[in-house]
Amino acid sequence: MRITQSLLYRHQADALTSAYLRLFDVQAQLSSGRRLLKPSDDPSSIRPALDVRAGRRRLEQVRKNAELASSELGTAEGILRNASDIVARAQEIAVSGANGSLNQGDRNGLAIEVDGLLKQLLSLANSRGLSGHLFGGGLRTSAPFEEVQTADGSVVMYRGDQATSAVDLGDSLELELNIPGSSIFGIGTRGTTVYSGSTGAAAGSGNDSARGTDRLTVAHGATTLGDGALAGGGDSASGVVPGASSAAGDTLLGPAGVWSLTVVDTSGTGAAGTVSLNGGPPVSWTAADRDLAVTAADGTLVHLDMGNVTAGFNGAVAAEATGTLSLDGGLTSSAIDFTADNQLVVDSETGASLFVDSRGIQRAGAEVLRFEGAYDLFSALVELRDSLNNVDGDVLDTQLDRIRGTIAEFSRGEDTLLAALSSFGARMRLADTTRSRADELDLLLAQNQSSLEDVDFAAASIELTQSQLVLQAGVAISGRIANLPSLTQIL
Repeated sequence: MRITQSLLYRHQADALTSAYLRLFDVQAQLSSGRRLLKPSDDPSSIRPALDVRAGRRRLEQVRKNAELASSELGTAEGILRNASDIVARAQEIAVSGANGSLNQGDRNGLAIEVDGLLKQLLSLANSRGLSGHLFGGGLRTSAPFEEVQTADGSVVMYRGDQATSAVDLGDSLELELNIPGSSIFGIGTRGTTVYSGSTGAAAGSGNDSARGTDRLTVAHGATTLGDGALAGGGDSASGVVPGASSAAGDTLLGPAGVWSLTVVDTSGTGAAGTVSLNGGPPVSWTAADRDLAVTAADGTLVHLDMGNVTAGFNGAVAAEATGTLSLDGGLTSSAIDFTADNQLVVDSETGASLFVDSRGIQRAGAEVLRFEGAYDLFSALVELRDSLNNVDGDVLDTQLDRIRGTIAEFSRGEDTLLAALSSFGARMRLADTTRSRADELDLLLAQNQSSLEDVDFAAASIELTQSQLVLQAGVAISGRIANLPSLTQIL
């Protein structure tokens, strides 16, 4: 191969270009502090370096998720501790209020404090965290608990759902951030439904869904006497007819065979006599009594029109009456089925259902219902407040029994709060441990990344000096080559 002068020039130019590029690369590494500036710098290290970067990004997301979880769970834990303090104070008030030595004024004062506790608990249950309301399940943008005024008083309704949210802590581990409020402040294990009244209504065999304390209104409909052949449901044999106040004032209820009037015409002409209800005290009457009130021994009341009694009538007159059941203060009602042992009654305001054994109903009135074990913390506070205020006008013993009944409900509610507190505490510890572990792993990966990507300043400085020397030598050689005589000059 013949080495020409042009070949020498090209070879030297390539050498100078290579020296300049190497010097530029070394200077770039020293100025940036990075060894890997482009894939060609070290192809064998690029893949591991990219894997390390991806690992650090994943760890950063895990750390952020753990910080979010720790914040949310810590906030929820603090709120539930405050709620526990409220429940403990409510228990103290219930114990104090059940003391028979207090007068009603004292209990009214305690009721004011309980109303304040109710408002505090409602505010805590509607607390917000970084991502919205804490105790609404999947409902984050609006308050999950709402106090609603119904015909039977106030009730706190849960508007949230049962959804939970979770964050990824890596390695297929997800940490739930919340517990739905209905599981924290909600009811425990439902027990029996207790009826307190004198209507004869009793608990059916169905699964009631109402909570806390409620009222069943048992209302009179229409009274029928004897064969009911006379106008207004009167008896054609005796001439006795329901009085003008019968529809609104009678408390008698039940099918034929439950009630009976004993009518005696002492005048023999239908002008005067006595009448009694189911063996109760006889009531004197005259033909002028068009709306006579007759009361049975148990207080059941019927109104009679005695103006057209059949002359000389002495005997029994059957009495029966229809009625209705209502769980929402009379807004809606269901006709009483006196043969039903499991009649369904629904509250139109809350949607709650009640199953009633209607077979023993004989008297109109109100039944105070206690759904044992089905008190949430809000309904327990409402019951304590209303019992202290004696809004139903109970006799003292009944009032005190109702106040004492809330103590067990608060105890159940406290157990639920403590279980939630324990769960939040355990989750928060897991979040904190995960965050610490992520920090440790990130430090190790950062060291690994540095060994793969960062420049060795000592070695790079030596290489810079060498590159400068190589470039200087190349430039000197190029000058000598440029000064070589050409073939023409030699010849």
